[in-house]
This record gives sequence, structure tokens and C-alpha cells, in this order.
Amino acid sequence: MLIIGLDMGGTTTKGVLASESGILAKTVVVASDPLAAAAGAIGKLLTDRGIQLDDVEAVALSGGRTKPLPDRILGLPVREVDEIEAVGRGGAYLAGMKECVVVSAGTGTAVVEVRIDGAKCEVRHLGGTAVGAGTLLGLGRLLLRRTSIASLMEMARKGNPKNVDLTVGDIVGGPVGRLDPDVTASNFGKVGDDVRPEDIAAGLVNMVGQVIGTVGLFAAKSVGLEESVVLVGGLMTHELLVKAAMKPFNLFGGSAVVPRDPQFATAIGASLKVLAMYTSPLGERYEA
Repeated sequence: MLIIGLDMGGTTTKGVLASESGILAKTVVVASDPLAAAAGAIGKLLTDRGIQLDDVEAVALSGGRTKPLPDRILGLPVREVDEIEAVGRGGAYLAGMKECVVVSAGTGTAVVEVRIDGAKCEVRHLGGTAVGAGTLLGLGRLLLRRTSIASLMEMARKGNPKNVDLTVGDIVGGPVGRLDPDVTASNFGKVGDDVRPEDIAAGLVNMVGQVIGTVGLFAAKSVGLEESVVLVGGLMTHELLVKAAMKPFNLFGGSAVVPRDPQFATAIGASLKVLAMYTSPLGERYEA
């Protein structure tokens, strides 16, 4: 059985083709119209694999732009999956974990607890933060006139966050408790009149990454899963952001991983949920 999973994001649509044997294909489509984006992703997935439309059972939808879409796309029935459940299932699948906390860094950041026992998958929304890619892009536009995450990251690679961030060492001249002198004490607490744009970009990436990592870590600690944290979402495809998000784990204990293709977690989770609803002998099934 084949299921197409789509994550309808604000700027991009991520799509996957799933079967009982796993994820067969992935694609990303950029289109402003949700229906055009969904149809384009479906067409590309099928064309790349040489599969006919009639071979697909359904389309699983999740993400922020699902509401305007019809009940059928290209004749295929549409099944909407709650985004939190899709994030949890997809993150756990990518990391190969049965119990974990998934931190999904999209426009904002969601933190989800996942516990899998046989065919039973429990997903619980722990919380999150409004800080995410939207924050990074918005501040990048305001402060640096950068209009994409990619261009902001390119600028950040040439900068140094220590030129704008106040560190523990700057304040007390040495370590404090478990905090070494290089730990950030105040994001943008050391900005002077001669600050470089590249350093501002580096400071923005450092701030957003550290907030995501800190929120994810302490949410995971609250459920005893701080050693099993999975970082997913489009932001986790950027090395500088990942490095910043890992700092709280190195500092306060815990362990986090970024699986391969973290940007596809929601699309994968949606497809797995619908696939299970069609094929599992347990629980509710969709009507064909």
C-alpha cells in the first residue's frame, strides 16, 4: 500500500511516498498556492518513482496550510493528521527511537513526547516556544535586510557571536558553578557602536538555537527523557543552528540527535499515521 504524506509549510511543501516497507521517496516544492504545492509534490513523487496515481491509496496532510485544501487532490482522498502527532511519529521514526522527545523547529518550535509500545503510539504535546525560523527570518529582515534563512546563515558563518553576546567570562572574569567563561550570559548584551553585520547574524543564529535547545532540554527533563531528544525541522538542516541548539545539552546534561533529513519529519509522521489507520487490525480505520 502506498500513502503520500505532505507537510504544508508556510513557504515550502515537503512530501514523502510511504509504504509498509518504509519511505520510498522525498521531495520539496515551493509554491504560494497550497493546492498547486500539494499537486506539484504528488506529481513529482510519482514521476520520480515511475508510479501511477491509481497505485496510491490516499494523501496524508499535516502542517499549517491544510485547511484551504479540498477532500480530494488529483482524485486521491485526503486524510488530515494533527500536526503534533505527525511531528512525534516522524521524529521517532527518523531517529529509530521508541521513547523520545521530539523538538520540531519550524516557524515556531513544538516539543512533543513520544512513547511507542508495539502497535500503540502515544504522542503528547509538552509545549514549545514562539522562537523559531520565523523569529530568525523576521529579525534578519529588520536588522540586516536579509530575506532568506540561507542568506542569513551565509552571513553568520563570517561572524562571531562573542562580539555581540555577553559571556559569563565578560561579567565575572571566570567560570561560575558549571558555567564556563564562554557560556552566553546575555544574548546581544555586548553590542557596541561598531558591531559588524556578520556578528549580528551570528548572534541571531546563536540566540535562536540556544532558545530551542534550552526549551527542548528542560521539557525533556520534565518527563525523564533528556537522554533521548530528537531535533527536527527545517532549521536543523543548518549546521550553525544545530551547533547552537546543542549547547544547552552539553551544559546541563542530556543528549540530542539530529537525524538524517530532519525537515521531512512531519510529512513522514503524517504518512505513517494514515498508513497505520489503513493497515493496522487495531483501532479505528479509514473508510476506503
